Amino acid sequence: MNNFFYFFLLILLANPAFAHLREDRKQDKLLNYRSPGNIKPYLGINHREEYYGCNGYLRTGFIQTKIRSIDTSSASAIAGELGCGYRLNNYIKAHLGLFGTLDTGLNSQNDDNIQADFFNRKKDSYLMLGEAVLTLSYNNFQAHLGRQYLDSPHLDADDLRMVPNLFEAYLLDYHFSEELYIGAGFVREGSGWENGGNLSHFIPIGEALGGSGGNPWISWLIYEDDHKSGNAWFYFIPDHLTIFYGEFIVEQSISPDISYNVGIQYDWGKETGDAMLGEINAHTLGVTISISGFDLTLIAAYNKNFGHTGAIPSVGGGPFFTSMEDQTLDSVVGNDTQSFLFGLEYALNSEFSLGVNWGEFRASDKNDYHTEEINYFLNYNWNDKLSAEFMYAVIDDKNSSEDTDQIRAIITYRY
Repeated sequence: MNNFFYFFLLILLANPAFAHLREDRKQDKLLNYRSPGNIKPYLGINHREEYYGCNGYLRTGFIQTKIRSIDTSSASAIAGELGCGYRLNNYIKAHLGLFGTLDTGLNSQNDDNIQADFFNRKKDSYLMLGEAVLTLSYNNFQAHLGRQYLDSPHLDADDLRMVPNLFEAYLLDYHFSEELYIGAGFVREGSGWENGGNLSHFIPIGEALGGSGGNPWISWLIYEDDHKSGNAWFYFIPDHLTIFYGEFIVEQSISPDISYNVGIQYDWGKETGDAMLGEINAHTLGVTISISGFDLTLIAAYNKNFGHTGAIPSVGGGPFFTSMEDQTLDSVVGNDTQSFLFGLEYALNSEFSLGVNWGEFRASDKNDYHTEEINYFLNYNWNDKLSAEFMYAVIDDKNSSEDTDQIRAIITYRY
């Protein structure tokens, strides 16, 4: 098996030499900490697969999680994607993508000390066919059928580890214009580090959420122009839950040097059918504002859930404006849960930035849940090819004497 991995990595390293065979295309977003001040609308279907030759990434990373005086786990790995496409004509295209993670040999021999986010359920290296998508196009219609990236509020790639979350989905969208489009489809399974622990396999979405089976039907409407965007999403997961999500974001410039960004969101959820996830009663509001000028960005965000069962979980990073490296609103247990975020980011130049975010997550009764988190981060991007990211998170559980520290460092080269 190791010989096959070395062969796979050799292909990844050699393939950039043949990058000139591809036509020019828009680059996928580089791996980066998603700054709360940089809100982007959800895209739904990924329209940027490579259909001319091959593309992908090579990545190395380290992560360490330490619960003070109790436990420390860490992992280092090399990972990559090799994706190749074929275009039969303007109407029929296909794309296949292999994803793999390789143990560096520097990790502990004791599996209990290995951080699980980088490897499969057995904490071993793995290789999988993560993308296998057939794209059918006609006029303003486009269908994406098979394993693929998905960008939506409650199902998303959340590419913060070695391999992103990927989904087997059958989706159709229609573009009224460059600004407005709608879509609908069916999501069968998901893989990745947030699918419940079996990250190298595709499992039903309901199971990934903690239930059994359950394959979502989803629909969406998205509008985006130069200064504002809005989107609305509807999910129906039989015998699990029904979700509606909507958001509206405005971006404006006050002067050539100063701009601001304001967003509002609403997330509603209710159990349905056999209620495999138990009772769900979620009504979550969120607001955020950021002001940028002279290379500085100030960020503030607030979420509050008025339901009595907590906010809605996700397979992915989730939609909430106050989400941080570890804590998100849906992790808070208790009634009337809420979260705050304040942040500062400084761009040294067009390639390098650093910042700090502070967040608080609590229930109405702080004895039920009360946690604070601080994130310190560094980002570097060069020429849409090379990116480096360092994140240090301190999680302070106010109801426990044992706090948690987490370090994550990842370098990615895309070709």
